[in-house]
Amino acid sequence: MKKLYMLKYFISIFLIINSLNILSQDNNIMDTIPVQTTYGIKIGIDISKQIRMLTEPNYKGLVISGDYRILERLFIAAEFGSEEKKVTNEVLDFNTKGNFLKIGVNYNVYNNRKGMDNEIYVGFRYSLGNFEHKLNSYTIYDLDHYWNQNTVNDISDFKNLTASWFELILGFNAEVFNNTFMGISLRLNRLLNQERPENFSNLYIPGFNKVLEENNFGVGISYSIFYQIPIYKRNRKIK
Repeated sequence: MKKLYMLKYFISIFLIINSLNILSQDNNIMDTIPVQTTYGIKIGIDISKQIRMLTEPNYKGLVISGDYRILERLFIAAEFGSEEKKVTNEVLDFNTKGNFLKIGVNYNVYNNRKGMDNEIYVGFRYSLGNFEHKLNSYTIYDLDHYWNQNTVNDISDFKNLTASWFELILGFNAEVFNNTFMGISLRLNRLLNQERPENFSNLYIPGFNKVLEENNFGVGISYSIFYQIPIYKRNRKIK
């Protein structure tokens, strides 16, 4: 009876070890399953501009953006847009409008699981802008006459102005439907150079936003919707 008990014991141990070995082999097989990554072009629109148009009657803007995957985690990205804004305060009344182009790359730091194609990325853009200002009026303050300030309604045009800046980006894109993505990005802008008009300042540059005296930095945020046009797929291994 004792030998029979020992035999059953060893058989049980053998079966447990064998089961663990089979399970380990299955896990190794699953770890090396080839998964297809879609390579294609994403084209989208920055809906933050349309939201801003609803809250700011004196603003109009449109930005079309896109990217193309060249490596599993690396994307070439570009944005093209235009903005038009009227600025009115106690000193100035002027209109600004212009176009801009941004080119750069995104690098996805997120390790997707099987069946996922989301992105948490860092990126940069080199940006060029061409714009113009129309000064409608300005106020000359006289400290001796508080109530009757001198408002000058002299219309001046400042055309063919240019600027360039650099953008550092932290963003997130999530695939909400098949080949349809929604994303958000935070941007830190650094103005590189600007063409200043005579007797006026670039208080707003389309694509860059507000320009502050003695400060070449700015910030921005965008909300985007993309549709991906698949071109081909490539196998990759997941772990």
